[in-house]
Amino acid sequence: MNKNTIPEDFTLALALVDGLPVIFFAINMIIIGIKFKSFLFVFGALLCTFAGLAKVFWKIIVALKKKNIWFLFIQMRITMPLGFLIILLSLIFNYKRINLSVVLRFPACVFFLIGIIGMCLMGYFALKLDNSDLKSNWIEQITNTFAQLALLIGTLLV
Repeated sequence: MNKNTIPEDFTLALALVDGLPVIFFAINMIIIGIKFKSFLFVFGALLCTFAGLAKVFWKIIVALKKKNIWFLFIQMRITMPLGFLIILLSLIFNYKRINLSVVLRFPACVFFLIGIIGMCLMGYFALKLDNSDLKSNWIEQITNTFAQLALLIGTLLV
């Protein structure tokens, strides 16, 4: 995809489904952020959430106006990895606050594993799938929705 590409077959339904994992992620980050009490974690989570929301708005604009607001698309390639890097750094810097025995408790660990597998698939899809293709976008969004929902359920079970 480039700034001159306007996906022809993107729908409002696709854009709205793209919003579900962003909502699940944001709720999950709020719950973890309250318990973890790390400014870095919250900052990284906010960057990821805003990157996801911007991508949702990009899809809405593409679906309704048939315009490619390139910044809303391309920012995801920078903002989302930066946000996840900051989250990872906060976990490294504050590792003493993490109680792995709670995180690895059944059945939460099963949901965390499903979520992690889904996130790994999303990384693979980002490298291999055509992000201007409707079918590829549906595959990505369904995978991301289930991954984020699994992570949220795991967090709620902890």
